[in-house]
Amino acid sequence: MSHRTKGYSRSRKTARKELSDGFRPFPIGSSELGARWFCALAILLSLLVYMRSVGFPFVYDDLGQIVSNPRVHSWHYFPQYFNHNLWVQLGDNVPSNYYRPLFLVWMLVNHTFFGLEPAGWHIAAMLLHAMVTWVVYVMAGRALNDKLAGGIAAMIFAVHPIHVEAVTWVSGINEPLFALFALLTVLCYTRWREAGRPGWLVLSLAVFSLSLLSKETAVILPAIILFYEWRRTVGNELAVRARRTLMVAAPYVGLVLLYLAIRAVALKGMAPGIGNHASMESVLLTIPAAAWFYLSELVWPSSLSVFYGLSFVAHPGLMNFVLPCLGILVVAAGLYLLGRRVAGVTVAVLWLFVPLLPPLLALVRFDARDLVHDRYLYLPSFGFSMLVALLIRRTKLGGRKWLQLPVVQSAVVILLVCALGAATVVQSQYWSSDRAVYTRGVEVAPQNPLALEQLGRLMSHEQDFDSAIQYFNRALQADPDDYRTLMSLGVAETYVGDFDHAIPTLQHAIQLHPNSGMPYFFLGVAQLDKKQLPEAETSFRAAIKLVPGKARQHFALGQVLEEQGKLPEARAEFLAEIAVDPQSKDAPEKVQEIQTRMDALFSSKAPSPR
Repeated sequence: MSHRTKGYSRSRKTARKELSDGFRPFPIGSSELGARWFCALAILLSLLVYMRSVGFPFVYDDLGQIVSNPRVHSWHYFPQYFNHNLWVQLGDNVPSNYYRPLFLVWMLVNHTFFGLEPAGWHIAAMLLHAMVTWVVYVMAGRALNDKLAGGIAAMIFAVHPIHVEAVTWVSGINEPLFALFALLTVLCYTRWREAGRPGWLVLSLAVFSLSLLSKETAVILPAIILFYEWRRTVGNELAVRARRTLMVAAPYVGLVLLYLAIRAVALKGMAPGIGNHASMESVLLTIPAAAWFYLSELVWPSSLSVFYGLSFVAHPGLMNFVLPCLGILVVAAGLYLLGRRVAGVTVAVLWLFVPLLPPLLALVRFDARDLVHDRYLYLPSFGFSMLVALLIRRTKLGGRKWLQLPVVQSAVVILLVCALGAATVVQSQYWSSDRAVYTRGVEVAPQNPLALEQLGRLMSHEQDFDSAIQYFNRALQADPDDYRTLMSLGVAETYVGDFDHAIPTLQHAIQLHPNSGMPYFFLGVAQLDKKQLPEAETSFRAAIKLVPGKARQHFALGQVLEEQGKLPEARAEFLAEIAVDPQSKDAPEKVQEIQTRMDALFSSKAPSPR
């Protein structure tokens, strides 16, 4: 081998090492100006593709998390964010697996500036996405040792349709918030390793703490730090390498342990939420299908929705287990071979797959009707964007350049970004209203009981009870024992006067979930109409006991007692209704009416004077 060939071989090895480290400086030949133009264009596109969302209202969970949640309407509740679960407004006894104080702070700040005007919330989400896009440009350029590749990755990340749920839906903003702090954690770490200044390490740990308080997925970041540090220490003895790597990762692991302890205290347990009741075997069998779903959505994001048809795999077969496993093996083999030839692939694969581990492992706790979501791909799409940028930069056809890239690369970038951007604009329309969200969900997953139930509830809210009943019945065909659907169906049947069906439906719901007051109340309404007065009295009393202080409950019980001739007790219930609802118009009239009847009865029974 000639000296020239040896030199070339050594330079190739050196370059590959620098790229795999993920934080080496840029080569002198990089086009600084062209890359900055790409970055500016990426940030502009990240805003443009979501402009129509500014006119969208609050939808889906926004109503419970923002509109009707007093905890994000006042700074008085700020200290409670750190010692309660995310959904504590539903009641202290409602279990939840979510501890996200910084997400609540984000909502509080948004409410402080914008109130309940959704346009401001959407603009804030777009700006946060643009900020993450900028960090993606910086991180990708450093990881790939090519600022132009970093710019391409940033543009793909900016317009990828898989981000529609995380950016367009106000309650989905937790993903960009977490991703921003996660990327900054690693960026500050790499700056510390380059500059050797302890301040960067302190800043990295501080930002990591914010990431943990944003979302539980941040616990994977020490694994990424371990990888970066392990690759940085190439050339040392194995024992020395392992010791140095563990020493660097130790502070991050310590913060994770501290976070888990605080989280366990706040949630009253490590994972107290209600599980999905699927067996561990079924969960393990489902992981390949879920992983293949996520990979497919990244590559071909054509039919996006907040609801999907993926369900737990009870009986593995060709479509739900064998083919997903084969697909994953093919992808893994392809990435392995590509990584041997192209520097930087390892870092991209790391960012693609490691952040996917939490949503895959969390299947053990997820609702069986709600296993996968596009928003979980927000951070993994950073790794995917780098992979695509690497492949584009490997295309070497032609010598002419345009936009600082070979013409073929420029053409591929333009076509890809235009296609992804157009898809994002189209897909975002499915978040324009609750009807759009739920209708889209039923279109994409016509057998998903959660999508059917939510659309049925919307129909009930719009007083279209006949359509609502149809959707509820379709949902029950897929999940016959879902308490929420049974309750909603029974309420709808009560409203249309179908009491013969409403009574057994509500009784079934109560049997499944005896601690909810609503089905008792509507069961009492149906029993009252059927003149089953003792049963109705029992139902209304149960509703009052479970949910004291709710309007119309004492009034309904008063009606039952009145029909039974228990006038003093009925009068007491109508007075109790006035105490609960001073604005009630019916209750004072009933009090006066019953008082008149009681006076008449007293007069008729009084002895006549002799």
